[in-house]
Amino acid sequence: MSMSDMSENARAIPRSEDIFLAWFFSLPESTDVAAAARVEIARIDEAPLRTEQMTRLRTMLVQASYPQPPMSRSRRRQRH
Repeated sequence: MSMSDMSENARAIPRSEDIFLAWFFSLPESTDVAAAARVEIARIDEAPLRTEQMTRLRTMLVQASYPQPPMSRSRRRQRH
């Protein structure tokens, strides 16, 4: 396998961080992120085999599953 083949394969598999961000940004605004993360964690846990990438994704989802205090809309839109 040449170096170009290896770099092509690396690009074909999205990183766990990219998968997490795509999942997060696809959630509707009013979604309970913690509850949605727990659903995804359960899906990963049911998978017959788990890759390192899935384990990293699960770790990020566990962090997202911790309940967060609600933020007011004005604070969310605040620019720095």
